[in-house]
This record gives sequence, structure tokens and C-alpha cells, in this order.
Amino acid sequence: MIFDQGNEAVIVKCPHDMYSQYRVLQDEANTRKQVQAGLQGSEEQKRLYYLDWLRVLAVLGVFYAHAASIFDMLYWQMNASRGITLVIFGTEWGMALFFFLAGASTWFSLGSRTSRQFIAERFRRLIIPFVIGVILLSPPQAYLLDVGLSRYHGSFLQYYTSFFAHVKLSLNPQVLAAYGFHLWFLAFLFLYSALALTFFLYLRRPSGQSTLARLAGVCGRRGGIYLFLLPLALIQVALQPVFPVYQGWTDFLSWFVYFVYGYLFLSSARLNRAIRQQAWIAFCIGTVSLITLLATTYGHGFLSLWTETPSYSIRYELYQLLFSITAWSWMIFVVYFGMRFLNVSNKLIQYGNEAVLPFYVLHYAVIVAMAYFFLPWHVDLVVKFLLVSTLSLAVTLALYEGLIRRFNISRRLFGMKLKKREGRTSEKQYEEPL
Repeated sequence: MIFDQGNEAVIVKCPHDMYSQYRVLQDEANTRKQVQAGLQGSEEQKRLYYLDWLRVLAVLGVFYAHAASIFDMLYWQMNASRGITLVIFGTEWGMALFFFLAGASTWFSLGSRTSRQFIAERFRRLIIPFVIGVILLSPPQAYLLDVGLSRYHGSFLQYYTSFFAHVKLSLNPQVLAAYGFHLWFLAFLFLYSALALTFFLYLRRPSGQSTLARLAGVCGRRGGIYLFLLPLALIQVALQPVFPVYQGWTDFLSWFVYFVYGYLFLSSARLNRAIRQQAWIAFCIGTVSLITLLATTYGHGFLSLWTETPSYSIRYELYQLLFSITAWSWMIFVVYFGMRFLNVSNKLIQYGNEAVLPFYVLHYAVIVAMAYFFLPWHVDLVVKFLLVSTLSLAVTLALYEGLIRRFNISRRLFGMKLKKREGRTSEKQYEEPL
């Protein structure tokens, strides 16, 4: 058990306050034992199913956000529309949720692997699909977008060779999105896993467990969970004026913090309990802050002007602070909602959880292809969106079912576990990177 501390170790560590520290650690140990006992009561309860549900729902949310944003990207009927503002916020928050859930899954993954095995597993499930996607999916996506915007008029074969001939590497994390499109997420997640590994291993040692217990004690107080907001707000306030672009250094560091937070909250039963106890406080704060964002954007519109001129002005910094409060508040409440209502298993989530990674890898290329053919049609915008999104969903699932799920070679290329001879996959839990 992670928090099963011995009395002598506690006395040596805290000679001036050994009894209070002993009670803190013992309470953490007892709570962890109760949680694990509940999870390990049967084979069906070894898995925290709400993590799977949230992961699948987040992928679907990003899918529909991408389906909506493609209208704006190709400048067909949605250019300069304020509707894209909410889509952008939802996409950025959805990616933060992805990384939070990935951090939580990392806690389980490290429990059954050495550090070397962990990095090897991450490479297999993240970097290999990233490379395959860049080779097979990125050039067609870029080609259709450039042709749709009348920026290219040659053949696809010529475009494919020129796509890789003009690759320019840099230290800007945006380069991963420039050539990987939506697959930048996989590369970011691999980098986060490598960067945070030493810290995660420290948290599994007695000294790290003691630090985590003290942090959980502070955050367990009313409103204390907003202590975690401070690093997020500091990153936005300090770096956003300098690196304002999506997937730049501000987003890279902010999402890295969410990734670490996911690991922390699953490592500590008391932090889990803090989410449950303070979720409705977060809901109220998140609702007020979100309404403020939307009202000032859709109302007089002055808030949107703040985002267009990045600077260290008071107005711009207030916007970044409000954005951080909104994102963290809804993160807390959505995770609580999953704990409370989604910790159940059925065939739908079992199928969706296995499909989530290849679905994510495939979906954007399918959306771009559908948008290229259907957006020029002279029909209502809502009809176009429903047509593009519905057909993209069906085609993506069909490609997964027909070309990936049934064959071990494609499963390996898309980061999935291999099927056993009898047709069943491995029972190891929480290896999903999404």
C-alpha cells in the first residue's frame, strides 16, 4: 500500500510533532485501504470506470469541436463568427481534461512497471501512433485544407513529397501540431510522462507520501482545493502575453500541470475526498465565471478584445485569471460527476475504451475529408454540420472496426494491446494514454 507507514519511520521523520504527523499519515493509510478494498472486492471492481467514461466522453467532445472548427478553418460561412469562441474554450478545456485523466491513469501504469518499462510502454502506445499518423494522415489533411483554401493546385503526389521536404524543426512545441495536426497530443503526453517520471517516483517513496499527506491536509479544508489553481493562474498570467498562441509554451506548461494534478489526485484518497466535498463550491464558482466569460464575449464584446491584444495590461491579466478559475472549477466538478454517476461498467464503455486511441488518431483526417466534399454545398449551415459530423463519426468507427480492431499488426501501429489467440485482450488495467 502506498500510504502504509510504519510508526518508527514517522517518529524519526517528525520528532517535534510525531503524534499529529502519525495521525495524518495513518488517516491517509486507512482511507486508502478502504478505497482499495472497495475497488478490489471483486474482479468487476478493480477498475475506476469513471475514468474510462470521462476519457471517452472527452474524445467525443473534441470530435464535435473539431467538426465545428473545420467550418471556420476553411472559411466557409463561419468566418469571423463569435460562435467559435465557445468552441475554442471547450477544446482547450477538453485537452486539459485529457491530460488530467492521463495523469490519473499513469498512477496505475507505474504501479506494475519499472521506470524503463514505463517509458517503453509510453513509446509504444504514443510515439508509434504519432509517427504513423504523421506519415499516413498528415499529408492528406494538409493537402485537402490547402486545396480548399486555394493555396495549392498541384497533384497529391507532388504535395506529399514537398510536405516532408519542407519540415522545419524548432524548440517551439507548436511544431508538433504543424506536422502532426491533432496528434500533437500524443507527443505532448509522451514528453510529460518522461518529464514527470522522477517526481512521480518520488511521490511513491515515504518522503513523497508524507509531503502529499500534508498537501492533502491543507486542500481538505473548505475551499482549499483552489490551492491548485495558483500554478495554473500564474502560468497564464505570466506567460500568455509572451506565448499567446494555441499549443505554445503557455499551453504546454499549463497542460503539464494538469497532467501532474491527475496523478496527485489519484495518489491520495484525501484529495479524492476533497473533490467530493468541494465539488458544489466549484460548480457555483465555475458557473459564475463561465457566465461572465460568455456574457462579456457575446454581449458587449469587450472581453474578446482583451484576447486579441496580448499584453501585461490589467484587463488582459484579469481575463487570463478568469479563464483559469473557470477551467479549474469545471475540472473539479466534472471529475466529481464522474466519480458520483459514471463509475459503472457495461459493454458500451468496454468497447469505447478500447477504441478511444485509434478513434482519436483517425477522426480528424475523416472530418477534413468530409468537410472538403460537403461544405461547398448550398444548404443550411446546421444541415452541413450534422452531415459532416454524423458521416465522419460513422466512417471513423467503420475504419476502426474494419481495418484496426481485428488485426494485431494495425493494433500495434495504433497503440492498442494485441489480441490473444482466443480473441481476448490483456486484462492489465489503465494503460490507455487518453
